[in-house]
Parts: sequence; C-alpha cells; structure tokens
Amino acid sequence: MNPFITLTKINNGGYVSININHIVCYERRQFRDSERHYTYILVNGGSGCSREVTETPDQIDMMINHAVLSIPFTHKGA
Repeated sequence: MNPFITLTKINNGGYVSININHIVCYERRQFRDSERHYTYILVNGGSGCSREVTETPDQIDMMINHAVLSIPFTHKGA
C-alpha cells in the first residue's frame, strides 16, 4: 500500500499529494524577507526533489500517523 497525504503548496497555492514512503525528511523554515514560515520537504526521487508547504511538521506528523493507521492489516508478511 502506498499512502499519500495532501499538502498545501506555498508557491501559487494549490495542493500536492506526496507518498509518505518517499519522504526523506522535513523541517520548518522561515522566509528570508518576512516572519512567515513554511515546511521544506525532501522527497526521494532524484536531485532537488523537494516541496515547500504551509503545514507545520506537527501537522504532517499527524497526517502521516493517520495514513499509516488507516492501512488495512492483512496478516501477511512482507
């Protein structure tokens, strides 16, 4: 199963769906010219594959936990 979460892009609005199995790391960052913050997400899939979103790392943590807990348990091994 490949669980996805949907996040809000900071550039031009809109949404992006990300497979949680491809997330390498994420961290909160601040814009250089203001007090606003965003979350930088590094995604496995090639050089420079990243996304900037409005959700906080805590919100992303909750979304990932919900996605993982929603996967049906099949009693099958890997």
